[in-house]
Amino acid sequence: MRQPNIPRPTRPVQIPDNPRCRCCGGLRKFLLVLALGASAALVVDAGNGIAKPTPQPASTTAPDPTPTLAPQQTPVSLVMGFPTPRFTSPGVLLTREDLEILKANIKREPWKSGFEALAAEGRSKLEFKMSGPFKEVKRSPNVNLWPWRSDMIAIWNLSRMWYFTGDDAYAQKAHDILLAWATTHTEFGGRESMLDLGDYVVAFVGGADILRGTWPGWTEADTAAVKKYFNDVLMPASNPYGESQFGAANKGALALAALGLMAIFNEDTARLKTVVYQVRTLAHIGLRSSNDIGMIGDSFRDQGHAHGQQLSLVVLAEALWKQGIDIYSDYDNRLLAASEYFARVNSLTPTAFLPFGTTDAYYLVDNTGHGPGGGNVVFNLIHGAYVVRKGLPAPFTDRSRQSLRVDGGSFVFIKEVDRSVATPVPPPPIPSTTSITSGFTDVEIGDAAPAGGASYSGGNWKVQGGGSEIWKANDSCHFTYKEILGNCAIIAKVDSIQNTNPAAKAGVMMRTSLSQGAPRAWMALACGGNLEQNMPNLTVYGGTNYGNKVVARSLPSYWVKLERIGNIITGYVSPDGANWAATDVGRIDAPVPDKIYVGLVVCSTANGTLNTSTFSNVQITGGDGGAPVITPAAPAAVLASPADRSVPLRWQSSFDATSYTVKRATSRGGPYATVASGITASSYTDTAVTNGTTYHYVVSAVNSAGASPNSPEDATMPRTPMWNVAFGGTATATVAREGANSAFDSNSNTMWFAGRCRGVGAIQYDFGSGRAPVLKGYTVTSPHFKPERDPKDWEFQGSNDGTNWTTLDTQSGQTFPFRFYEMEYTLAKPAAYRYFRLNVTANNGDNDLHIADIKLLSDSPMPNAQIPSLIHWKTNDATDRERAIAKQKADESKK
Repeated sequence: MRQPNIPRPTRPVQIPDNPRCRCCGGLRKFLLVLALGASAALVVDAGNGIAKPTPQPASTTAPDPTPTLAPQQTPVSLVMGFPTPRFTSPGVLLTREDLEILKANIKREPWKSGFEALAAEGRSKLEFKMSGPFKEVKRSPNVNLWPWRSDMIAIWNLSRMWYFTGDDAYAQKAHDILLAWATTHTEFGGRESMLDLGDYVVAFVGGADILRGTWPGWTEADTAAVKKYFNDVLMPASNPYGESQFGAANKGALALAALGLMAIFNEDTARLKTVVYQVRTLAHIGLRSSNDIGMIGDSFRDQGHAHGQQLSLVVLAEALWKQGIDIYSDYDNRLLAASEYFARVNSLTPTAFLPFGTTDAYYLVDNTGHGPGGGNVVFNLIHGAYVVRKGLPAPFTDRSRQSLRVDGGSFVFIKEVDRSVATPVPPPPIPSTTSITSGFTDVEIGDAAPAGGASYSGGNWKVQGGGSEIWKANDSCHFTYKEILGNCAIIAKVDSIQNTNPAAKAGVMMRTSLSQGAPRAWMALACGGNLEQNMPNLTVYGGTNYGNKVVARSLPSYWVKLERIGNIITGYVSPDGANWAATDVGRIDAPVPDKIYVGLVVCSTANGTLNTSTFSNVQITGGDGGAPVITPAAPAAVLASPADRSVPLRWQSSFDATSYTVKRATSRGGPYATVASGITASSYTDTAVTNGTTYHYVVSAVNSAGASPNSPEDATMPRTPMWNVAFGGTATATVAREGANSAFDSNSNTMWFAGRCRGVGAIQYDFGSGRAPVLKGYTVTSPHFKPERDPKDWEFQGSNDGTNWTTLDTQSGQTFPFRFYEMEYTLAKPAAYRYFRLNVTANNGDNDLHIADIKLLSDSPMPNAQIPSLIHWKTNDATDRERAIAKQKADESKK
């Protein structure tokens, strides 16, 4: 029996027929909000298929002097299978324990420079003048939007400044801005209101939550006023087009994040249950807007929107975790898979991709620009959730987060310890399917002629039908169907369509009745070569034209699927019956029938002539299971990741596989030895590995008919992490307009800047008397500014007296392909000195010189250090840099 994916309900509304994003600006603003001040935090565990995972470090630092805390929460109770939300304040995104740890940590890096960035921002200052309030705010068209945005950021920044400094004036100012808007603002309109509310929800809910839970000046009347503001003004604007009417991918994810966080502040259990249900079932925006290897709906749109979709989902998951509700574990830790895929792609590591998309578009190839993308908030949250809480490896996530800047928003989500707990939610009601060999009923819809029919033989269905068209109200076709009560689904591979007309089509259909023109949904292949989809008389976000699409496909035959959950029908397409993308979603409006008609449809579009089309792999909810079992196809892709003493693996599942076998070799192409078999998930962690050895992996799918061929191969090398020991010492430089210490704060958001130095200068680090760590390597990171200021030629040197220097490494002709790019270098021989310096003898052409960050790397943390060392994962090697430089040159050639 096949257990599919999940969605939920929709109808034609008056919004743009093509509501594609003018939201790029909004997405950038969401990232800006998080940079200037935003919140979220942590994650979950491995699930089926993890073979004795190697315990990850409980902390990414050496032992440190953070406060000792009792366990944060006890397990939550269950009410009707749904965990009872905690509804404690603060506790939407940051608990009091989180805030206390942060307050202790802002005296050391990288929290220190992150807090300094927060304190330096204009909207964090007591002299900030609010821009509002206004009665009306709109987005698209924009009315009073920028004043609202600015004041929401100020609420978030000032509330955190209150907590970290204890200065009551910050809280009073944040309170006054929030209450001014709450008691004045009565309308949030415009076509894209939900996007701004998702962009800024961390700011206005996060700030309100800190004030409510920590500031003595907050009153019950304040809580009532803010709850009313959220409930009456902002929540309706987060979902203005009706039940489950959400834009695709990042747009819908933004709306759900806004609704979820406000529901938590408002202690609205009913609304929160709805959000949890929607994020777990709506396959075009939530957790199911993804595949097994971690691609998400916007992955092929562009990397910015992919990051935005993931960030919204992770922020919501974190807020739910704080309530004791665990969706991080859903779908085999799908948010971890998405983070690892995004981080891997943007590290320029060669990465498999599969056709995927959402209701906006179905993408067959990856034409997005890769390279360092996104921000550190999502990586910090994923690290906290999966690595810190669950002990699961996240190699590409951690590799990316260590070189991205720490700013005024992201520092609050850097975690070393978290003992909080949450309860996974029972599985959502996704209908399963089984093969069908008999039991269909034939009917002609409308004036279709002559009478058609359907027959089954040897795993294949042959369906004949006439009819003139099925796009419009007067549909005319042959329909072979079953009547099904409640949630249901149908899957079919369309193998062939007789060419009775280029517009002839064959596919799957659901309809509320057998009457002509009934509300219905269908997904089909047309004889002319494309996929077609249509949802007449269902409510579809964006209107009828948005639900009626022609979609390109990558293969001559293709898989189609329809799924009903409640009053939502979702249409999917797939090249292989496993990698399903939700490309159409519609809502059945009242009266919602208990029963629905589900089956195969053929339309000759030459009424009076029968069209003969063939289908295979037909499965339906409540099928008889009588079709012969066929050996599954090989998994379409496998991804291997380089953790410490382990290799996490993920692969795309295969249709009708019941288990998987993992194989590996130490050379490309094999011979492969079986590592594990009988795995029922689409992930596995291989712990029988040796760091420094390259392993090549393939996976085969298995069922009762046999085993598939091997998947395409992927290779990786598990690696031992190192430690950045450059903490607690003293940094100096020959020239320093901006302090040398800023190059040793483990934060690429700050820098050492040497002005008017003709591009040369030296920066050194003194570990102090009696300290001489053994270094094995070092890193140099480029700042945000001009590449011409980057160092090009240098000597890395050591000294015991600060006067006589020994050269340990020499580099020349170095270029940094991106901003915030961390280059890593290994010393020919380990070296132990008190002093180390980077002596830059030339830069890339400017009169000024700058370096964002330097890490000094050792095999072990500095013993007895006042400031703990930080773990460091190998950022890149020569091959990685060659790929990055090649991309940089390719990008420049397109300008």
